[in-house]
Amino acid sequence: MKAGQPLTDDDRAGWLQKLQALETAEPAAGESPHKVMTCSALKRQYRDVLRGAGADTERKNLRVRFVFFEGSEETLTERTERRKGHFAKENLVSSQFEVLERPTSGEEDVVTVSCEGWRQQTEELMMAAVRDVMRKEGWVFEEEEEEEGEEEEEEDKVPPSTSVSSTV
Repeated sequence: MKAGQPLTDDDRAGWLQKLQALETAEPAAGESPHKVMTCSALKRQYRDVLRGAGADTERKNLRVRFVFFEGSEETLTERTERRKGHFAKENLVSSQFEVLERPTSGEEDVVTVSCEGWRQQTEELMMAAVRDVMRKEGWVFEEEEEEEGEEEEEEDKVPPSTSVSSTV
């Protein structure tokens, strides 16, 4: 990519396996069991590799979820042109759109968020979408507890290990 050449499926295979291994790695003592990873899981087969971490591990409580940032090629090319010091240049955006497989209705672990707005708007939309998914899975947020006047032990609020990957 640094040379301006897009990656192939073969180029990405080892990298995806390494990400999968990171998902299933036990945290070191004192580290949070919750993980957020970002990558361009452009194709369903890439997302399936990352999903496999949750199905193929002794950590049965591992949940993998994806945030798909939906944006036009024009918008993302403009943003890439403005980046300073990043190895991936704007000429790679079109190649990513060529191989992109947008999530389908069968991929229930993917939430889609528009990234056409300002960065802060995108962050707010993403956080709202992620919190909505988490609520549906039984997570309780401290500020919501305070509003409801409920008190729980800290350990009751910590859900099973979670890994979130985002696609661009």
